[in-house]
Amino acid sequence: MTSTATLFEYVAYPYEVAGRDSFSEGRLHLTEETLDRLDTLNETKRFLDIGRHTLRPLNYVGVVKAGGITLQILPKLYRGDAYERHRATIAGNLLTMLSCTERLSIREMDLAGLDVENTDLFEVFMALFAQNLSRLLNSTQKKAYTREERELRVVRERIDVRAYTNPARLHIIPCTFHEYTVDNLLNRTLKYTCHLMARTARRFETVKTLRSIIALLDAVTLTPVTVAEVDTITFDRLNRRFEPFVRICRIFLASSTLTLQASDVETFSLLIPMEKLFEEFIAAVLIDDPAYFFGRGVNVSAQGRIGHLVQKRSGGRLFSLIPDLLAEGPGGALVIDTKYKLLDEAENAYDVSQADAYQMFAYVVKIRAKAGMLLYPDTELKSSLDVSYEVKDEGKSRKIPLLIRSVRLSHALTTKEGWEAFRAELAGVIQEMVDQAADYSPEEMCEGKTPVFS
Repeated sequence: MTSTATLFEYVAYPYEVAGRDSFSEGRLHLTEETLDRLDTLNETKRFLDIGRHTLRPLNYVGVVKAGGITLQILPKLYRGDAYERHRATIAGNLLTMLSCTERLSIREMDLAGLDVENTDLFEVFMALFAQNLSRLLNSTQKKAYTREERELRVVRERIDVRAYTNPARLHIIPCTFHEYTVDNLLNRTLKYTCHLMARTARRFETVKTLRSIIALLDAVTLTPVTVAEVDTITFDRLNRRFEPFVRICRIFLASSTLTLQASDVETFSLLIPMEKLFEEFIAAVLIDDPAYFFGRGVNVSAQGRIGHLVQKRSGGRLFSLIPDLLAEGPGGALVIDTKYKLLDEAENAYDVSQADAYQMFAYVVKIRAKAGMLLYPDTELKSSLDVSYEVKDEGKSRKIPLLIRSVRLSHALTTKEGWEAFRAELAGVIQEMVDQAADYSPEEMCEGKTPVFS
């Protein structure tokens, strides 16, 4: 029986070597074999700080299964020890954040029937995959052309003349042709993954749904599929809806040591760097409804290159400038960079990194932006911080406001009320930047320029 340990980022947990994997009263009991597996996983993606007596998750969140234990690593989202009391909210928020980004790419996640507090994330990921795939397959099963090589009695498409050499079998014609069938690599990948998941899932409803998917794909051959084969699947407008599920299949197949005959997963990992997840989540929310956050006529883009920092004498350019978010309106641009770090009002400049301030300066100067913002997650920030850059532009001095702001991720994002409260808080933060960009008088702007979004 697999034991589940819920750990939080940057919290050290004591462990001891034992004969069986378990987790109780905040202490991990791990076998030598499990520790070796964790060490091996850590070599490719350092997600743990494994000391002599403690194990501390780093900046990755998600789920790791090694031996007889599943480690589900959650973001803290609350200061002090409050995160321990709100683990169900945190787990639900993590899943919601994943659903909004391309990390799992299942946007219609049904969390209502899942006990995220008492079910480990490995089970939750499988349940969500099964629910959404079943819904899609019940509405459409994707056929595709597959390349076949068979010996036929009538010519079909192209004769393979290299194999047509036996005079005694001239009535048998080796042909190469394409057949429109459900028994294609995409469906074989889905069926094989569902078969493996059904052998490992413990939640009855998940197993039932996975088996129903296998039944729906009855005409599809059940055969092992490799990651290399999954990478050859191409997507077009006809099968694009299946791409998120194939991506999850690839993660499952690449991250687990499970075979067609195995009865349990020995190792599995699905780990996401929290700073990237925070960045992508904020970007997805803002891009989804730019009018709500910025006003009409504003285009919001993420991770777009705006140029380079320097140019070589030979003509080449170095150091790409790629802000996390760029909002472009009729009167100018606003730049936002997200930073996954807790601010501290007791520190000078709230402990904002000098490098981050320099980076933002390069962005706003390069595109002559009207304002910039460094956006952090936080829970207890009582006051904001406003500073400004002073730059020379076309012979005139002008100020570019830089806002240091935070937004809470501790709202219950799985509920309508919590989701709307988060959006409203984020909108308030964005509106402060919009207002400050518009407040500067024309004398403080470049000649001939007008305030952004005015």
